[in-house]
Amino acid sequence: MPKIPTKAILDGDIIAYRIAFWAEANDPDNWVEPLENLIEEWLPNGIGPDDYVVALSCSRPDNFRRQHWPLYKNNREASYVPEQLPCIKHYLRNYYPSKLHDNVEADDLMGVYASSHKMIAVTIDKDLRGTKGWHYNPYKEDNPVYVDKNQAFRFFCQQWLMGDATDGIPGLWRVGPKKADKWLDSWDQKDWEKNIIELYTDEKYKPKLPSDLAMTDYDVALAMARCVKILEKQNYNLRTRKITPWQPKSG
Repeated sequence: MPKIPTKAILDGDIIAYRIAFWAEANDPDNWVEPLENLIEEWLPNGIGPDDYVVALSCSRPDNFRRQHWPLYKNNREASYVPEQLPCIKHYLRNYYPSKLHDNVEADDLMGVYASSHKMIAVTIDKDLRGTKGWHYNPYKEDNPVYVDKNQAFRFFCQQWLMGDATDGIPGLWRVGPKKADKWLDSWDQKDWEKNIIELYTDEKYKPKLPSDLAMTDYDVALAMARCVKILEKQNYNLRTRKITPWQPKSG
């Protein structure tokens, strides 16, 4: 197991939303101190005030996943946004050590730094457990936990099978956690990718898609995988910011 990092990367999107809703309910003009308190609350034991960065997402239209699946998070466009959210994100960007890169999400930045063992990924979003590395949920764990390569791969395959309705990722038709786990338990791990792709061609399980989306079954399977797969160090170059989309080992 790699040594635990001495730095952390925090999910700035969730932090910003939490403070924006707090401001709306309590005091729309005095949210800086609650923001500072929340960030301090999220820091893992041993991580000091100079040892973290806040990750923020690009705009949804600029997200690289839209190139593979045009409906990615399209269902959120009409979602309610607290009035103070843009101001809070601007404040995080300008007054805190932060990272915001074109075309990628905060999740991706956390995934890259966690998988390279440079930082602890701090978030309450379970989806980050699809990346290897050190992780910390400040509301469920006393200390960071390590997710190894096999654990991360299984989580990714579960998500690939099920999709994620909250992000507009349909996944396989009516496949939930129990069926996903049953399949993965019954297959040899080396066959997981091949078997999942085959299911995306099965009339019983293939997603029900809008008629105007002209995509082959294979393209749909690949798009679903690339939507649920959080980038890791092999998928994203932090210096050049080049994205290498996930590709199955067989192709």
